[in-house]
Amino acid sequence: MSAAICPQCGGPAVESPAVDIAPAWGPAPAWSHEDGSALCPVVGPNGYEPAQPEFVG
Repeated sequence: MSAAICPQCGGPAVESPAVDIAPAWGPAPAWSHEDGSALCPVVGPNGYEPAQPEFVG
């Protein structure tokens, strides 16, 4: 079975909405770090956004 990680910091990622995203920023991302924070930021088409998880193993 593969594990989900944050591609920026390498920490574990869980399929649970991030709790540190303000509603004005749009919907919370579906994946977060284990502490509920959004995955580390990456530059996307609209500026900085939370990374998508990578699957290892």
